[in-house]
Parts: sequence; C-alpha cells; structure tokens
Amino acid sequence: MPSLREPSHWSMPTLETASGCFETMRVYEGQIFRLHAHLGRLYASATYLNLHMPLTPRQLGQRLNAVLARSALQEAVVRVAMIPNAQRIAHPSIVVQPVSMPTAQMYRRGIHVSVVPTRRFPIGQIDPQAKFSARLGSVQAVMEAQLRGADEALFLDGLGGYVTESTASNLGMIKDGVFLAPPCWLGLLAGITWQVLWEAARQLRLPTQEVPLTRHDLYNGDEVFLTSTLKEILAVTQIDGRVIGTGKPGPQTQRLHRAFRAIVRRELHGHH
Repeated sequence: MPSLREPSHWSMPTLETASGCFETMRVYEGQIFRLHAHLGRLYASATYLNLHMPLTPRQLGQRLNAVLARSALQEAVVRVAMIPNAQRIAHPSIVVQPVSMPTAQMYRRGIHVSVVPTRRFPIGQIDPQAKFSARLGSVQAVMEAQLRGADEALFLDGLGGYVTESTASNLGMIKDGVFLAPPCWLGLLAGITWQVLWEAARQLRLPTQEVPLTRHDLYNGDEVFLTSTLKEILAVTQIDGRVIGTGKPGPQTQRLHRAFRAIVRRELHGHH
C-alpha cells in the first residue's frame, strides 16, 4: 500500500538524510575561493561519515563551476550538500545564491555574542572536523543567544568548559600583541577562512598561539573576532555583557581583515 503524504512532495527525514555533509564556499569575481581546500574537507567529511562519493573531487569541482557559470553571479555563495541514500551513496545537491554578508554597521561597531548553555558534542561522539548536516545544536544556540540580546552564540567544549567556536565561525583574540585561538583538538572545525587568517598573521609578523581559552580569557582580551566564509573577519565588541577592549573593532582585527582581502585578490588574479 503506498504511503500517504501531506503535502504530497514532503517526505519524512531518515537516518540517511540526517547523516550527510556539506560545504559553503564564497565566490569573488566569479571564482570560488579556495575550491581545492573546500573539496578536500568535504571528501574528508564523507570518509568519516562512510559516504560513497560517485564523483571524484575534480569532477565535483567541474560541476560546481558549471552551475556557478550558469548562475552568472560574480559575488555569490555556493553550497553543496552530499545526502546519502540507503546504500550510503551520496550525490551532490548544489545551490548558488547571491552573497549575504554582515552589514556595514556590524563591521563598524562589531557584534555582541553570548556563551550559551548548549554544548558541542564531545569529540569522542562526533568529530566536529566532519562538517555534517545535522545542525540542531547550532540553531538552538543562536536562539539562546538572541534571547540574551546577542547577535551570535559561542560554544563551550563538551567536557572542560573551554570556549571553542561560534555556531558557524571560528574564534580568535588578541592579547598583548599575540593572536590566540582555541586548538582543534578541543573539538572544533578548522575553517578554510581561518587557515587563510593564519597565513595573513604570518605575513603581518603577528605572533600566533593555539591555546585553550576560557570565558575569563575572552572577557579580558584586547580584541576578539569571528571568522567564516560569509563573515570573513568580524569584530566581537561585547561578550556576555562585558565590553571587549575599547568596545570598538581593534587595529589588529582590521589589519588582519585587510591582509585577508589582499590574499583573496592575489589568488583571484593568479599571484600566489
């Protein structure tokens, strides 16, 4: 007997559809930035989730570029989701849409964030280096932050109470002229933009250190910022009601953002 669906096009989520992976990529001047790195992370996620990928990374990259070309968008976001069937074979679902970045006001004033009760999964349960499609924890965290009057949420790790990342961004801070960031072994995703930011810091001769950070550390930081594909580098000027530094985007945050943009321009125009 056939099943009855209301509405007719809707289907129940299954174990398979809840266990896929995805990537979000930024397009500048009609080119996908760091496509190779994004594909590498996507296929690493698929391996972790035991997905069988019929397309090679090269073939998927060609398909992404073809869809982008058909869109005719120069400044865009490309999202690819790999949703497996019952045999764990994952075919790509691709969406290209105009980019939607934080407002100019957010870059001028910074954003307010809140450390929320929702925790990331312990790394022994689900390794967050796999960018898996189940995002309920992130949705809940954003709601909790907004109820506190904040723009975005920060997670604590599953066990030790260290701050790890935002719902879709990596976290960094400046203290006494040093760029500090939580290490991935705490249980966080190594962002593509984050990797570019480390390159920018080296170019600026800005000392860097990966170290577990507590809320106390962040409250007393000179500068705090988030990085992601869509945010690039966005200053955090208030955490849990505490004003960070001067309460305005700091000089090192701005230097890093300019250096990030310079790296993007060089790669777009073939000067690596």
